[in-house]
Amino acid sequence: MEKNKFSRRDFLGLAAGAASGAVLAGCAPSEPPAPQIVKETVVVEVEGEKEIVEVEVTAAPEETITFEWWPGWPGAPMTAIAKFFEDKHPNVKINIGQFYPEGAQLMAAVASGTPPDMVADVPYLEIIARDVCLPLDDYIAASDEVSMEDGDIPEILWKVFEWQGQHYGVPSVETAGREGMGYNLDLIEQAGLDLENLPETWEEVFEWHKQITTYDSAGNLDILGMNPMAERLDAASYGDPWCLPHMWGFNYISEDLEYDIDRPETVELLNTIKMFFDDVGPEKMEAQQAGFAGVARGAFGVGKQAMLITYHSGVAAVWQTNPTQTYKWTYVPVPAGRKGTKVQTGGGHAGIIMKDSKYPDVAFDLAVFLTQQEACDTLFASYGWFSPRKSWRETVDLGMYPEHVQESLLFYPDSLEEADEVWFVRDPIEGVTQTEWQRAYQGVIYGEFTPEEAAAQMQEVLTQELDQFLEDRG
Repeated sequence: MEKNKFSRRDFLGLAAGAASGAVLAGCAPSEPPAPQIVKETVVVEVEGEKEIVEVEVTAAPEETITFEWWPGWPGAPMTAIAKFFEDKHPNVKINIGQFYPEGAQLMAAVASGTPPDMVADVPYLEIIARDVCLPLDDYIAASDEVSMEDGDIPEILWKVFEWQGQHYGVPSVETAGREGMGYNLDLIEQAGLDLENLPETWEEVFEWHKQITTYDSAGNLDILGMNPMAERLDAASYGDPWCLPHMWGFNYISEDLEYDIDRPETVELLNTIKMFFDDVGPEKMEAQQAGFAGVARGAFGVGKQAMLITYHSGVAAVWQTNPTQTYKWTYVPVPAGRKGTKVQTGGGHAGIIMKDSKYPDVAFDLAVFLTQQEACDTLFASYGWFSPRKSWRETVDLGMYPEHVQESLLFYPDSLEEADEVWFVRDPIEGVTQTEWQRAYQGVIYGEFTPEEAAAQMQEVLTQELDQFLEDRG
């Protein structure tokens, strides 16, 4: 699902008074809590001797609270998780937002003083860097349930949600490697290509693309080798860094918050994307993609595209959409000079607690609950998503998926440990980065400007935007 992004300008406008932009679901007043009869152990004196006895007393009723949670991914699984949590916390009623949170929507709620208590699936660093989220270091340090030190949740996943030395999220929900190259093995075999030697470089992928791609009698695309921009590669926000620079072996923003985009590698990666669109024609690429809009993984999901770089969630989604064909996921391609390098990116999602949350303790408990058995089992059964916890992975029942699907599901979490390079990014204007990246590659494939011009433009615009953002923050 394509999400609307918001820039520094959007945020400033919202902060100035966009209270009307926040629409929160109302909740009916709850019944007053009933008194509870509980047992307490007390010491009493009977005929001069002290005895320990158990007595029944009337306890003051625990206040029922209504907790606002915007989890992203609307649907039954998140509702089920909310119910599991409520069952363990009888005094908590969760008001769950059944929508994909937009960055502008969230900031409007912040500006109006009515933010959710916890949120996920948002432009995380854009939100965190604006000082509207609660640092969680003290909560994590005091917790018996979650730790940054024991390695159960990989260190890189904690780093993704770190800003200026503090941590703002408990990693959870589809938290594994962020990209993998998917292959439809049936289409590859039909094209007479070697299933035992899948491409490792972009040059090899392009050669396979040309051999696989076919057209109907009217010249329309029938089977496509690869549309490199069909899914993962156009993202640079909402838990997903811009991953193409990592394939080329560089990070596009440094720890010191300096962009490094106007360089030969960026030109090369833009030329690589361009050659696929030049081969087929951007209009035909776009027409095929539009024709399968709303289908999980589009043309790839229904067996009309042979290769696709996609998320962890793609494995189960494609199997559910197209169970009669066989797919495999493995490492993304790299340029020829880096052949053999296994590249992966850390990212994904976390429970983010808003600084103005009415119930931060409950929010932290829910953030941790999302990493535990009931929540993780629910998400795996529904979507094939892996928990960040290694200990949970040892308990998971893979048997609900066929063996070839199991192998690809495991690729994503395993790759975080087995890849030669695992990259992560902290970009405080990630939504602007995504907008500029999409503008850059679309301009190149439609001939509006050259790859050299696109790289220079991204560097200039993002540097100016970041300077302005830092100046606004003081």
